[in-house]
Amino acid sequence: MDLPVWKLALVLSVFVGSISTKAGTGPNEPKFVATHEWQELKEGQPIPQGLHVRINLTTGKKEAKLLDPADGGPSTDSSLSMVPGEELKDHQAAGAGAASDPQTVAGMKLEALREALKDIPANTYEEDVAEGGEAVGSRFKSYEQIKQELKDANVELKSDSEIMTDLFDRFERALQHTSGPADRQELDVLFEDLEYLAHQIDNALQFIDRGGVEKIVWPSLNRTGDAQTRTRALKLLGTIVQNNPKAKVALVERNGGPNLLSALGRASTTDEISAALYAFGGLVRKFPFAQKQLLTPHGYSVLYGVWEKKVELKVKVKVLQLIADVLVDYRSAIAAAGENDATTREQYRSTKLLEGLERTEFCKHSAAFFHQHKAALIPEDNLTDETVKALHACRHQLCHEPWSQCPLFRHTLLVLRNNLDHRLDEDVELVEYRREIKRSIDELVVDLYGQPKDEL
Repeated sequence: MDLPVWKLALVLSVFVGSISTKAGTGPNEPKFVATHEWQELKEGQPIPQGLHVRINLTTGKKEAKLLDPADGGPSTDSSLSMVPGEELKDHQAAGAGAASDPQTVAGMKLEALREALKDIPANTYEEDVAEGGEAVGSRFKSYEQIKQELKDANVELKSDSEIMTDLFDRFERALQHTSGPADRQELDVLFEDLEYLAHQIDNALQFIDRGGVEKIVWPSLNRTGDAQTRTRALKLLGTIVQNNPKAKVALVERNGGPNLLSALGRASTTDEISAALYAFGGLVRKFPFAQKQLLTPHGYSVLYGVWEKKVELKVKVKVLQLIADVLVDYRSAIAAAGENDATTREQYRSTKLLEGLERTEFCKHSAAFFHQHKAALIPEDNLTDETVKALHACRHQLCHEPWSQCPLFRHTLLVLRNNLDHRLDEDVELVEYRREIKRSIDELVVDLYGQPKDEL
């Protein structure tokens, strides 16, 4: 059985040290007569060569005897020699040999001891190997490699504030030079970077506090011949106010609401109107102060005017969805119970939302929009679904009576319902979705007119 290194060293020191008494060291001691039985050695007593010497661990005394035949008998090699070819030539007194020869340890040559220790097996650890025979360690870069690569790349880390400062400076220069494609691309990249930063609430507030609205948004919206820049500016503004109450307040304090409403009124393309509605909706949703300021007869006329513009249907549906969302928020706030909600209820009541919609004939305008676009809605399942859901939200406490008395509104609902019924089996993956839309239409029809009839 293999011995660990420290155990072998202990054995060597015990056995070699135990025989380090040299004949003639103690002249007054009687000569030791060895037998085949263990006999106790007296301190300093000389012994002849070729004996088996041990320390009795019970008594702590040294003992010696003749070598047994089973142990190899007398031999020219020392019985304590652990290295082939090396034998203990003499039994010296403890410390005598070591002190006289610095190249030995307890009578054994250092070189011989080193050679003996080489043969002792050590603990080895195999490196983990991944599939394909590749060593796991080789798949990862060393610390020195990573450090060198960062140094070579000349990486410079900046805070969001420092990045925003740099973007402001670059934007001011880029806005003055937009004659070529490269300048256009530079502006688009700057808007994209600013939008990315503005998604974080703190960055959006910092953008406003540092004058970003005055330096970037308003100048961009005033570029009469550059619809693309106006669109990007509106998207940026929408990103800033989305779910950010402090940013909404800051924008209103800077007269942002009327400017945004004017931008919506001037917009004429699908992309620009969509971006303007994104920003306008982000500002007025769940913010009664902005609703009170912007959802006025003029504000409603701007919104209803989108239904008359030659833009894609999806943008027109967004107007209906926006008003529906504001109505849902209004009802939720008014119905909320508890003293903590009293202030919120009062804020929403001050908007006089229902009165404003009734005064501007929202139900009439929305019904006309719905009927005029029924042909465009038929093949568009998603838009039909969104439109019907918005109509559900608007009928409650507002449009139930005028819509229930409008034959064209009922006719449009039945046309959409019947077309969905005919197209149920056209696409297996859309069957359940179309059934869901059909059920929603049926619920609205039943609520307004009772059970539907088969004929149109």
